[in-house]
Amino acid sequence: MSQSSASRDTQNSAGHDSNPSSLVTGKSSTATPKLSTQDDDVELKNINGENGVKTPLPIEEDIMQLARLGEIGAIQKLFDSGKFDAKYQDEEGITPLHWAAINNQYALCKFLLDSGADVNAKGGESVATPAMWAAQRCHYYIVNLLLQRGADPLLTDIQGYNILHLATIDGNAFLLVLLLHQEIPVDVVDPQGHTGLMWAAYKGFPACVDLFLRWGASVTAMDDGGLTPLHWALVKGSSSCVQKIIEYGADRFAKTREGKTPAVVAEEMKTTRVWHHALNQCGYNREGNIRIVPLGLTNVIRTKAFTSKVFFLWPFLIILIAIFILSNMVIYFSIPITLVAIFAMQWMAQQVAKRGPSEHRELQKTPFLAGVFAGTLFYVGLRWLLKIMPSTYTSHLFLNILFGLFYGLTAYFYALSMRQDPGYVPKLGSRNQQRDAITELFSLWKFDEDNFCVYCMIRKPLRSKHCRRCKRCVSKHDHHCPWIDNCVGANNLRHFVLYIFAMEIGILLFIRLVIAYIEAIPAPPNPQCNILSPAICGIVERDTFTIILTFWASLQLVWVSLLCVVQLIQISRNQTTYENMRGHSFDETNPASRAITSALAAGTTSADLAGLAPSGAGPNPALPPGGPGRQPHRHGHGCFAQWKKLLGLDTFVATAQNGLGDRRTQRAQNPFSRGIVTNCSDFWCDRSPYFGKREPGSAVLEGEAVNYTKMYELPLQLRRTGGRVGGGMVYTSVATDDAV
Repeated sequence: MSQSSASRDTQNSAGHDSNPSSLVTGKSSTATPKLSTQDDDVELKNINGENGVKTPLPIEEDIMQLARLGEIGAIQKLFDSGKFDAKYQDEEGITPLHWAAINNQYALCKFLLDSGADVNAKGGESVATPAMWAAQRCHYYIVNLLLQRGADPLLTDIQGYNILHLATIDGNAFLLVLLLHQEIPVDVVDPQGHTGLMWAAYKGFPACVDLFLRWGASVTAMDDGGLTPLHWALVKGSSSCVQKIIEYGADRFAKTREGKTPAVVAEEMKTTRVWHHALNQCGYNREGNIRIVPLGLTNVIRTKAFTSKVFFLWPFLIILIAIFILSNMVIYFSIPITLVAIFAMQWMAQQVAKRGPSEHRELQKTPFLAGVFAGTLFYVGLRWLLKIMPSTYTSHLFLNILFGLFYGLTAYFYALSMRQDPGYVPKLGSRNQQRDAITELFSLWKFDEDNFCVYCMIRKPLRSKHCRRCKRCVSKHDHHCPWIDNCVGANNLRHFVLYIFAMEIGILLFIRLVIAYIEAIPAPPNPQCNILSPAICGIVERDTFTIILTFWASLQLVWVSLLCVVQLIQISRNQTTYENMRGHSFDETNPASRAITSALAAGTTSADLAGLAPSGAGPNPALPPGGPGRQPHRHGHGCFAQWKKLLGLDTFVATAQNGLGDRRTQRAQNPFSRGIVTNCSDFWCDRSPYFGKREPGSAVLEGEAVNYTKMYELPLQLRRTGGRVGGGMVYTSVATDDAV
């Protein structure tokens, strides 16, 4: 296995020029097609050389160079002169169509095909078809064109790889979606028995692994060496890939032909830590066995419905115990004991999470925070009914009525925001419908991450976003709020805003009522406190439990106030939290703006990445740093960053910074904004009911009814005022973490 490790290191540094069969067997094998991402590395031998002597041709007579440049007119002249035709091949079998395909020359590819080019011609060192050449560069518009013109997706190159294998090696999920919808068998193998899932696992592409698994790829398939996808995932050491494969039922004890289990492979490849982490996340111990819960609760605790209730109700007990200890013990002992009790109960919750369903492996992904708010709301209401109202209803009747009203509104809108469908975009019912949606997007030149969701397999409406927590696309996505354990979108955004405003007012009223309640209680005769002055001690000892509860409720004003300010500003701009954090970008076919967008999204203004290419070239959407299908390195996952998100500090700061910018620029970037008055009117005067559920996705935009689950183009009035009519505006966004 030491030789395997060396092979892996070589592979990591050389892209996909190594074959995985050498990693475990230690035997060398043929390399994958040598198609690099650098032009001068892509079979750039002098195509006119003979007997080692280079004989350069004038550019106007060099059909291969003209094909690389996409010069249709010059190639047409060569065809008319009779010197070449569309089926011309050099001594290596390379055709002009090969060069046009690999250089993303869409218009030229179409011209050559119309002129009779052989779409399945094989050439080059790899003996590959034009579709394979295009696939290695992730030019999936070219691949789609060639497939429509008869390219055979099951043809193989000299090493026995078909186009699905080559696309998987490069890790472009959109290309895989296109190919899988061509009815290519998902578990088609290469000469060594490797499936696409094995390649995706070995290369460490979580999105591709997830796509293959959802498509039905076998997690128990074995290659010629007896290795399963789980073995290959451990060779690379991608925690996400390993975990996903285990979740889909992989055999955790499968042995290779040499008798090596996944645990042995992990040890030899130095990925044991990844192996143990994935097992832990999936509810297994380090030996790969299911964690046994006492009293026969193993199966119960792995049920999502059960753990959801446990995590939601557990904070009720934590809050009660914490306040009880603080209000009944000496402060020197109460604070440390309270901290110990809180941490102990949180540790217990984490142990349940480790043994629960995969969705609840991390505490912040459970309804725990929603339970914290619900528990606070419950005890505030209980204390008000039992203690505060009986003592103050005669002296502060109107204040009690107001508090009762806003308390009820808070509870109602909280429950509605938490339980209501936030605006999920409907999924398609069959793969035929998915194929039709993909075909339509290709015809509109919009098959990219901004208009198609690889996870939901649907066309994404404007202003929608896929939520990784909810595992659905949400129309007019605002953010995923852990305090309601739900997304905030088109259906519940107004209810969410009403919930936080009712809570803000309710907390202020509660504080005023508590002050009146404390004043009505006689002072204790001999107050005794260790730290506080006698005057303050006399106040605190009148009802310590209520005062501590009030202090805890007052702390909620921090994040609630920030949310209120941010939401008011965003309503006035007709902007969502996600748009506020990430910014608007509407492509109006402006090359300069596309280069800038590419610089922001991919860290480069390269014409190749930004889709900027010579006239007639096909589109190539901006890709994340690191290449197609790879996710950019994300920052901000530390404890402080997480708390900033939970409390809304990051959104507040971003809103403040946007407020200091050029408002005219902001308005130009946001075509949905029509001024403060119109924006507020659209939001608050929406015809949908304030109390009760609304029609899914319905909203008002500039006074006109729209449906965000079906809005794929800007309404006509917005196009006329926000941009040129028919200007080909395309909504774009940068795939990043969910805003909280």
